[in-house]
Amino acid sequence: MSAFYALAFDDRVELLTDGAIYADDGTLLDIRRKVWTSDRLPLAITGRGHSGMVEAMATAMLFAASIGSFDEAVERIDGMLRRRAEKGAPADFEMVLVGVSETRGPVIYYAASCDAHGADLEPWRLHDVGGEIGGGNVVDASDLDASDGLLNIGVELFERMRAVPGPNPTRPDLPDLYGIGGHIDWSVVAANGAETVRIWEWPDVIGEPINPKREGREPGWLEAA
Repeated sequence: MSAFYALAFDDRVELLTDGAIYADDGTLLDIRRKVWTSDRLPLAITGRGHSGMVEAMATAMLFAASIGSFDEAVERIDGMLRRRAEKGAPADFEMVLVGVSETRGPVIYYAASCDAHGADLEPWRLHDVGGEIGGGNVVDASDLDASDGLLNIGVELFERMRAVPGPNPTRPDLPDLYGIGGHIDWSVVAANGAETVRIWEWPDVIGEPINPKREGREPGWLEAA
């Protein structure tokens, strides 16, 4: 159960992502940056599921965004997904794309290869999900105030999700596991571009299951991811 959380504001979208890559049994395989940003458009992408498929889809989405406007990129990405639907995927994934549209302002889109969560969202399509989307364990976050942004509440939110075992996002048939770890990256996407900063790190050990009791730290406050 990797985690992401995106929230749109009047002038930007903020995105939190963790860094854990793990096997189906919960063994930590690697720790990676799991957010991809465009160097020419106000656009960022993250995903969950099979790490190879997530990386391949993110790369394809960024290629589709290599020319034209943000709105044109969204149209091309949606078209790419629709065409790919006929072939399917060797392993399931879900993707989140956030950015600032030239016509609509801050936006959040979601796409997946299957309807693993029963949300009645057609696979292989980009869906506008409004001003907020989260992926991770369900926790009580009613006391966390994100009105000024996610920087000050991101660590606490992810620590709460990390402490609870949850399902593999694209293999809910498997036993629950601890799947949030590695680090927390905070991305801000505004009209002038996207920037990612690492705000937290956990001493998780590759080759072992994630231990949610390991205490994290600020990585030299603050480091560019």
